[in-house]
Amino acid sequence: MILGITGCPGSGKSVLAKAVASRGWVLVDADIVGRDVVEQDKEMLDELARIFGADILGPEGKLDRRLLARRAFSTPEETRKLNGVVHPALMGKIAGIIGKLRSEGRNAVVDCALIYEWNIERLFDRVVCVRADEKLRKRRLMERDGRSEEEIERMFSAQLPESVKVRKADIVFSNNLDIESITSYGFMLGELS
Repeated sequence: MILGITGCPGSGKSVLAKAVASRGWVLVDADIVGRDVVEQDKEMLDELARIFGADILGPEGKLDRRLLARRAFSTPEETRKLNGVVHPALMGKIAGIIGKLRSEGRNAVVDCALIYEWNIERLFDRVVCVRADEKLRKRRLMERDGRSEEEIERMFSAQLPESVKVRKADIVFSNNLDIESITSYGFMLGELS
């Protein structure tokens, strides 16, 4: 079984995905795959530097992800530019990983915030949406990442509204409590197959 986990920033989708993976499932983290895709493609890095400024690359050519995010999420147009450069390669890589896992008959959980934005829900046997109250999501992002209110608003506006993800999902989990409740739910999901 290939299980997709989505949700808005700060919802707890990564915690849930890790809990499922702890039951013996392969964990595919779209953020990590994305980092690898970008950092291993010199042409992509050069194109991002051309669009968003050469200073997004440090002296050794390493990407300053936080600076890129600030610029790329500053307006919807800038976000579209980022997506146009990165998403085709990233979606292809994720589809390839899922195809390989399917051919091996492995259970996998894919932590991917943008399942519906990319229209890749067909890659999954089931999609779980983790939802949480917006104020709680904002607080988690401020505490965890030190993000400003403005940065968080830009992140939220770059994704589909939570209500759309909830409506499309096969399974919805509300994560307004503590980490133990989402972890126990992940253990239960890990028993699926």
